[in-house]
Amino acid sequence: MSGLGAAPSAQPGDDGAQAGRGADPQVAAALAARAKMARLLAAPTPFSDDDGSADPAVIAALEATGLPRHEYLDALWAALAASRVIVPVAAHAITGGLSGPGPDATGAPGHEVHTADAAQDAATLAVDLPDGHIALPVFTSVEAMRAWRDDVRPVPVQPGRAAQVAVLETDQLWVLDPGTRDLRLPRPAVVALAGGEDWVPSWRNEPVQAEVAAQLGAIEGITGVAFAPGEGAELRVFLRLDSSGGMSAVAAALEECQMVMVNPAWGELIDTLELCPVPA
Repeated sequence: MSGLGAAPSAQPGDDGAQAGRGADPQVAAALAARAKMARLLAAPTPFSDDDGSADPAVIAALEATGLPRHEYLDALWAALAASRVIVPVAAHAITGGLSGPGPDATGAPGHEVHTADAAQDAATLAVDLPDGHIALPVFTSVEAMRAWRDDVRPVPVQPGRAAQVAVLETDQLWVLDPGTRDLRLPRPAVVALAGGEDWVPSWRNEPVQAEVAAQLGAIEGITGVAFAPGEGAELRVFLRLDSSGGMSAVAAALEECQMVMVNPAWGELIDTLELCPVPA
């Protein structure tokens, strides 16, 4: 039984040249293109033996729900970065001369190749999040994908490639196992994966914290800035406020802090934050 990454074989040296020799130039070009695609589909992939099950390390990280939120996300990102993910592509009946991959281990039909990039195809199935953002649907297993939709075909891909497409085609977000877990991976975590870099979350990113502290500390009425991992957000920012000017001055200082932090430039460094005023 073939794995998720299996593809049909092609005859060595069959580039369509002999078949197209003496034929109409358009026919020859079409045959050459077909042979090229066949070679691409026949190329070995790192997922040829993938049976579609979830990586035990990823499942262990997902189920460690007793950890504080920031430790949970740290461990989950590390497990995902070292694993593979499954992206969904729309399944189609093959009606033309070029055939795509045959049925996979789950019995799903082949699909038309749209872009020769499954992660790029998956972007057409982007998920609308409750806050209005869109995210790339990414799955830990075929079973999780089937619980979401049974009319799509599972394709295993490297996490970095799925992250690159999410950065280019969505709001730089993943939603992991939509329909069951609906877990949104923070934007900076996806951006780091896309760039092949380690993710340094804002709650332990000293350069980011120093820049935030400098900008907020320059606001009149702010006498101190401190940081901690957030409970519902990625980062919690504590603001010590000078209350000697009265409530109107405090409100003005908080409003200016909010204006500083809604700058889109923070988007790839801090996913979400909460400002926590502390009276001086």
